[in-house]
Amino acid sequence: MNPDRNSLPPTPPDRFEADARYEAGIFALAEGCWTLLQRRTYPDRAAASRWMRSRAEALQQRHPEHRIRGSAVPLGAWPTLDDVLADYEAKRKSGEPEFTPLPSVAPPHVVAPFTDRQGQYLAFIHAYTRLHGQPPAEADLQRYFDVTPPVVEDMILTLERKRLITRVPGAARSIQLLVPPERLPPLQ
Repeated sequence: MNPDRNSLPPTPPDRFEADARYEAGIFALAEGCWTLLQRRTYPDRAAASRWMRSRAEALQQRHPEHRIRGSAVPLGAWPTLDDVLADYEAKRKSGEPEFTPLPSVAPPHVVAPFTDRQGQYLAFIHAYTRLHGQPPAEADLQRYFDVTPPVVEDMILTLERKRLITRVPGAARSIQLLVPPERLPPLQ
């Protein structure tokens, strides 16, 4: 039996058409799950891929302790970046090695010295994380220390530069201490 050619379903348009717009996204595995950190729209696949590759590589170099991935998809087609995120999460949950957290690296025995004020920020981050089950937001630090947002941001950057903490830029509540708790001063 030969079906009539007109009865066949239409062929879907090529999802990689030259005039299609693309959405690129950067994903990070932090705090035990995949997160979409950034997304941008580009006029073509090449531009989306260039941005995605350069941004993912830059973040991976700055944060080798996290898995960073990028994806570019046609805008308005399947899969969307949200579908990609769901796929990454499903792969993480199924235990696929490329989508699970990196093995923990033991912190070095030598911890950079920190000032009394820096020690208080570190102690607060530790206490807040233990109490609330998640790291503090910068607004929590601002309220506790009664300082302005730029002061908190400068302190976070200083602690990160000294490798006393790590975080994923753009991801909320991603601060992780790299200082053993026994080295922290009492919170005052």
